[in-house]
Amino acid sequence: MAEKTPSALRRFRTTDELWRKFGDAVERSSDPEADMSKVLRSFVRWYVGEPGAKMPERPEPEEK
Repeated sequence: MAEKTPSALRRFRTTDELWRKFGDAVERSSDPEADMSKVLRSFVRWYVGEPGAKMPERPEPEEK
C-alpha cells in the first residue's frame, strides 16, 4: 500500500513520563528520518497486520 500523508490528528492518552521516554527513544533511533509519528504509524501498521509492515526497530537503551 502506498504511503499517504496523514490528514487527521489522532489522540491517545499516556503519562507525560512515558511520552518523554518515547521521544527520547525516537531521538536515539538509527533512522535519521524517524519522528514520533512515523514510529507510531509503523507500529500500528505492523499491529493490524498490514502486508509488508514491520515492527519498528527499538533503539539501544539509554545509558545511565
